[in-house]
Amino acid sequence: MSVLLRIGNWKAFLAAGRWTSASARLERSLNESTREWIQETGGPPIHERNQERAVALEMARRFDGVILQSLRPSSRASERSFWAQRQMQLDFTAAAPLSFTAKAAGGRPKKTRGAEKNGASRRAAGR
Repeated sequence: MSVLLRIGNWKAFLAAGRWTSASARLERSLNESTREWIQETGGPPIHERNQERAVALEMARRFDGVILQSLRPSSRASERSFWAQRQMQLDFTAAAPLSFTAKAAGGRPKKTRGAEKNGASRRAAGR
């Protein structure tokens, strides 16, 4: 256990980046809110020595809770647990916009001033 948080009559603890509680509803809400907060803001500062405490402070603020106990994690595993959540969520299922060159459209590529000196326009034209 890294951080013990009390919200109303329920308690939850945060360890290895995951909330656990006897209340499944509170546990789900804390985990979802933590994930959303990290994706929106980047979460606790990377230089923060006790990132789980920083997460618990934010969740205590959001859920009107209080931290009952906080222990400093003994390893860097707790820091690494938030790294994956900080990654950007990109939608690769959406169709990419089409783009094409002038040559693909049937025209010739434009020559730019000074490009002929180094042969760049010949390479662009495929010669």
